[in-house]
Amino acid sequence: MKIAPLPPAKISPITEGMPPEIHISYQITIVANLMAFDGSIKNMDQFGINFREWRVLGTIGRIGPQTARQIVDLSHQDKATISRAITELGQKGLVAKLPNKKHKRSPLIWFTEEGKALYERILPPFSDQAALFTEILSKNEKQQLCHLLDKLKEHIEQVRVEQGLG
Repeated sequence: MKIAPLPPAKISPITEGMPPEIHISYQITIVANLMAFDGSIKNMDQFGINFREWRVLGTIGRIGPQTARQIVDLSHQDKATISRAITELGQKGLVAKLPNKKHKRSPLIWFTEEGKALYERILPPFSDQAALFTEILSKNEKQQLCHLLDKLKEHIEQVRVEQGLG
């Protein structure tokens, strides 16, 4: 096997000279990873759940009881990840499956009392962290960024459907 020649060492940031569309994609991924609940070992140790479990708790805490499919659609996580999280949360006694009158084979996922208490315990420090991470932005910049991210997300969802990208 022949190895390709090594490029000269770069001192500049990885994003220098990137086309804007790649820069945006790259930076959104990096920022999302840095801001994620499980980006801090302290969060995981303190609360005893991981990112995918927090995603489920956060979704039902904000929206109310949902089916696994609804959680997948709302959180844009894959089915296996959400299914695993629901199973783990159930084993920890944090969520339960409730009968769904609209679709008997798709139970609603909802908090147990312990799960609701954990969600209410996590939400304030999670919100505080988000505020700390975004304090560099003015209120107007935060609103603009929310608008731009919503616009980008909606467009990406549409393009993924149109292009058959799942």
